[in-house]
Amino acid sequence: MFHKSSMDVHLKDGHILCAYCQRPSGEATYSELDLNNVLGARKGKFAWSAENFTEDAADVILKWDGPNHEPMLHAQLEDEGGMHNEDTVNLAACIKNEDGHLRYMDCF
Repeated sequence: MFHKSSMDVHLKDGHILCAYCQRPSGEATYSELDLNNVLGARKGKFAWSAENFTEDAADVILKWDGPNHEPMLHAQLEDEGGMHNEDTVNLAACIKNEDGHLRYMDCF
């Protein structure tokens, strides 16, 4: 749930998650996490603990969705047949703010 202790959360270059993350001391530090290092695509769906989702992605967008206003990554992902399917992944499910730094946590 990194987004609850972070400000100015945005996506850079379609795959780098950026934010100012609050530290326990109260100060906020700028942090980046390259989602290509922790998120891939399999059969037209996002897959955690994989890599390089952008190789199979188009129209990548970060939106704040749902009743809890969570950071959701949306994209058109190519499946094995070359078709593009829209998929969404909740970034808050596997990314945390650890002492002012965005970190991937093995969540599945």
